[in-house]
Amino acid sequence: MILEISRKKQVEDDEYYLSIADAVERGANCLGSQVGAVIVLENRVISTGYNGTPSGFPNCKDGGCVRCYDSWLLKNGRQSEMTDPGHVSGQALDRCICVHAEQNAIITAARFGIRVDEATLYTTQSPCFGCLKEAVQAGIFRVVYRKWYAAKYNEALKQQYEQLARHLADSDPTRFEVLGGGQPPFASEGQPDPYASATSSGLEPPTLGK
Repeated sequence: MILEISRKKQVEDDEYYLSIADAVERGANCLGSQVGAVIVLENRVISTGYNGTPSGFPNCKDGGCVRCYDSWLLKNGRQSEMTDPGHVSGQALDRCICVHAEQNAIITAARFGIRVDEATLYTTQSPCFGCLKEAVQAGIFRVVYRKWYAAKYNEALKQQYEQLARHLADSDPTRFEVLGGGQPPFASEGQPDPYASATSSGLEPPTLGK
């Protein structure tokens, strides 16, 4: 009975902190997905983050990210305007200037000398491969997400992502879960392409350099 009450309270807390992540997400500025993240330690919000270009750079929707803009152009049938034909969805990620929400939350905490070891990471979409490995390395204790951000990884990388998640969870299924409980669809899901729809960004981005 005590465990049931404790779990109910945990889920209620999760709902509260994810509602904050939802609000943080509204600050995201990206031609792809919009994501918000919150890091909580000892029932206190210690850091937040949303995805977008580094501080001081033009926003992604203002042409700040060359790769995101090229990917958007490709999906809208305007490949002749691309600066590099290699800037396609799922490739050249190292050339994307946008910082992910989870990365921003972890980096911001580090910037101000706040430890994230043993903290919980709340994110509106499950972390990508890179964000998950960084969360593990930073000492994040628990990850709770609202929606599954699947990945077009090959089978070997899918297995490695699952290994990372299970390593973080350390045999406790509540330490890497969707809001309210439930395990990720490791075997069946892949990462949705944020540029799959011509209307995915909801706007016509300006020309680069303006």
